[in-house]
Amino acid sequence: MIVSGERADLGATSGVRASELVMLLGVRQDVAKIEKDLDLPGDKTHTFLKFAEPLKYQYKRDTVTIYGNVVKATHGETRPEVLGSGNGSQAFQQFPVRQIPLTYLAAPTAAGAASTLELRVNDILWHEQDSLADLKPSDRAYIIKIGDDGNTSVIFGNGESGSRLPSGVENVRAVYRSGIGNPGNVKAEQISSLATRPLGLKGVINPLPATGGADRENRDQARKNAPLAVMSLDRLVSIQDYADFARTFAGIGKASARDLSDGRRRVVHLTIAGADDIPIAKSSDLYRNLRQALNQLGDPNQAIQVDTRELMLLLISGSVKVLPDYQWESVEPKIRQALLDNFSFGHRDLGEDVTLSEVISIIQQVPGVDYADVNILGSISESEAEDPTLLVQTLKGLTPSADQPQSRITVNFARPNPASDQDPTKPSILPAQLAILTSKIPLTLNLNPVEVLL
Repeated sequence: MIVSGERADLGATSGVRASELVMLLGVRQDVAKIEKDLDLPGDKTHTFLKFAEPLKYQYKRDTVTIYGNVVKATHGETRPEVLGSGNGSQAFQQFPVRQIPLTYLAAPTAAGAASTLELRVNDILWHEQDSLADLKPSDRAYIIKIGDDGNTSVIFGNGESGSRLPSGVENVRAVYRSGIGNPGNVKAEQISSLATRPLGLKGVINPLPATGGADRENRDQARKNAPLAVMSLDRLVSIQDYADFARTFAGIGKASARDLSDGRRRVVHLTIAGADDIPIAKSSDLYRNLRQALNQLGDPNQAIQVDTRELMLLLISGSVKVLPDYQWESVEPKIRQALLDNFSFGHRDLGEDVTLSEVISIIQQVPGVDYADVNILGSISESEAEDPTLLVQTLKGLTPSADQPQSRITVNFARPNPASDQDPTKPSILPAQLAILTSKIPLTLNLNPVEVLL
């Protein structure tokens, strides 16, 4: 089931809605009770729902909606298609798939994804393989080839490495889904219509946002990840193997692994960030399939903990003097873009510190800049944003003072959480942090020209 409503545990803050997926443990019909075995006089029979775990948040009673009939939905439109006619005299026969991109779904495999293509020849199912090289002449199999432009083809064997296609007229048929990537990560309550409406269905809504959808690797990303796959060879032995394997898993953009203690035992703690920093919910297929793949390919007796990165939002404010022959209106956008590029998700690593000298160096390299004076360099982490008291203290420190600008912003790797000693409900290990600038909040990067009085 899904419980949705306005949160009541944020103090004076109101209007914040949340939804959470819950497992129904049991249902009973009963009257309300004053004590354990003492019924409330005059009360009528109610339906009591018991959840397997306590709710993560507190909700305002009159805003709560409990959704049943929860079904799983993934991205992609199903399409049947006749690919062509088999020719038994032709080796390595191939056919293009007309509707692209081909949908891949998260799977507990070394690659982290499996295609939705189902291909039949003369109504007999043929099977997708990673390579034709190891196939026998009688194996009914094919491989999928995706070009840099996204065009997709299926390729069959030559009679020695995989079976040739039997001759026939339009006997190669496929059913697949098209549509993939970040556009599938829709917001909560964004889906309100269906392509087809089954009998008896009144309406549909997604109380939870969709997560885990990632665009396919581009050529540069594939070149960067290829050596990592060779290093782990789909067998997880060392701590670094866990990080390398997760980094090449479909949908994962960054990963960091450390050997830590959770207070009871040694665990391999893995911090992950989605490709292009897409959200990854612990209830998503991406997260669960990654956990399953880690358990299957690693030591089954090794305890593993997987958490998503803690985001640190950088705040930079400064003044810049441009050279006499340059205009501020032309130079300022280039400075802003240079900072956003260098401190973007693609250029920063988990646990990578940010230094004042680095910020000044980036600004100085922009043509037309004479000098730069950074007066605020700070950050706000997700854990600080969740605590109103801590957030106020952090914001007070983000003003020009003796402590600003900071010469270095420490960005941590995964580490033990001291607060868990006093509060067992808090996590024993904190995930690695990632510090970036974002263009979504323009006020986090404030640039002003140096005014020269004549």
